[in-house]
Amino acid sequence: MNNVKITFLILIMAIAACKKPTENLKIVVDTNIIKYTALIQVTDAVNGSTTPANATLTIGGTNAADIYEISGKKQFKLINGIITIGPGPAAMPTADKPASCTIQVTAPGYNAAAQTITFTADKKQQVINVYLVKTGSTATGTPTIKPLPVYDAVSLTFTGTCANKQDLEIRPSMYVFYRENASGDDYRYLGYMDKGDITTTALAKGKTYDFQLTYGGKNYTTTQQINQSGYNLKVDMGTACNSF
Repeated sequence: MNNVKITFLILIMAIAACKKPTENLKIVVDTNIIKYTALIQVTDAVNGSTTPANATLTIGGTNAADIYEISGKKQFKLINGIITIGPGPAAMPTADKPASCTIQVTAPGYNAAAQTITFTADKKQQVINVYLVKTGSTATGTPTIKPLPVYDAVSLTFTGTCANKQDLEIRPSMYVFYRENASGDDYRYLGYMDKGDITTTALAKGKTYDFQLTYGGKNYTTTQQINQSGYNLKVDMGTACNSF
């Protein structure tokens, strides 16, 4: 079996029905099925904003058999150098027994890189940066990454929608990336959102941003101009809707 047999937490919310008890019924799904996660971000060791093309990821180590992509599938495809993984129920970390795995990343024209990831009971989210060095390069260390800018706090609530399932809403618990709209820049890590909610100080008033979620081997995006302290954003979850 490739899929984790996990029952999604489904909350059914009834909104005042006029004619039928089921009218306007919404099924709300929380994607938080992998409780302990690691966001893996692969970039060039010299230019930290460049993603090596055609990078691939393999999983090994102690708990390799129990590691899944955030969607609950045994599908480890890097999308623009990004993937989120974590242990399934059989390897859930406890105070006296952490879970671990080893990742190896390869890309044409680069030296392979390996790293061990440890999942502990006191840390539900972590970010793992993997820096690849070009073959023949003498570069060492890690690239200099500019810190996120600091502006007034903005609260965002993301809701996933499904064109083929109008009665379904998705509350994404996952990592979110962003970039200024039409900038041509690579996406930068913004933070982790819990059930669709995230508050950040990295967004400037008056600017428009693209937001990106990576789930099940695909990217999902939405765009918003920032002029106030809070927004409710809709994200078309496309083929991810088939998982619910």
